[in-house]
Amino acid sequence: MAIIKAKQIKEKEQLRIFLEKDLIEKINQYCEWAKVEKHDDFFEQAARYVFSKDKDWVAFNKQKLGS
Repeated sequence: MAIIKAKQIKEKEQLRIFLEKDLIEKINQYCEWAKVEKHDDFFEQAARYVFSKDKDWVAFNKQKLGS
């Protein structure tokens, strides 16, 4: 069995957003500092973090799945 597995490519959709200039600058600085090459990765990981830490969101999803 292989220890390293190929990264699965998931279907992606394009999203166009507008952000304040100072926020974009901070995101760019963070990505450079963290060696995150694609902004896609930054936003995907940030969104997953929020979804996992927001207790109300987690409870809502548990309730939704229980119905």
